[in-house]
Amino acid sequence: MPKENRTKFAILGMLDCAPMSGYDIRKMSAISIAHFWKEDYGHIYPTLKLLQDEGLATKEEQASVEGRPGKHIYSITAKGREALVAWLAETPNPPNLRIELLLKVFFGARAKAKNLSGMLAAQEEACRAAIDELNATEKHLQEEVEGEGRQSRTARFQLMTLRYGKRYYESLGAWCRESLDELGAAERSGRPNIAGTRARA
Repeated sequence: MPKENRTKFAILGMLDCAPMSGYDIRKMSAISIAHFWKEDYGHIYPTLKLLQDEGLATKEEQASVEGRPGKHIYSITAKGREALVAWLAETPNPPNLRIELLLKVFFGARAKAKNLSGMLAAQEEACRAAIDELNATEKHLQEEVEGEGRQSRTARFQLMTLRYGKRYYESLGAWCRESLDELGAAERSGRPNIAGTRARA
């Protein structure tokens, strides 16, 4: 059985928020769903073509403005909205976890402690940066939630996913700090540390 294209539902969801160009979808994804749903940007235009072929979206040419080239604006159709709603009612697939940092820590007895420490420190810093970015977005969404209409309702659900992201990065950052402390304690004790200063070939 062929694997279902989940990218098309991510794009349909974006188009249900507003008509967009492929570039708009890419830009919006980068500041919203990219925190929990990574898309290969090379899939966006082929998927938009697929949505058109299936009657789930339409394309309209937007005239050039002030010397800028024209662009194609995609909109969700009634059939596309029905498909999106049907997909939203389905039970989600289990997460497909492939976390390379955890894989390296798991086999860390063969690694150099300083290398693992560097990876953990970099990840901890990335978590702090992500939390700062999410905090700024959270403030904006909270203002929208306090408004009225569809935009307010949409923002409420977006705020739920944002708070998941914050908890995730807070937890991951705390784990990085704990692991760094454990590596440091092993080095200070003079014991062969758990990250393998005696790494084998």
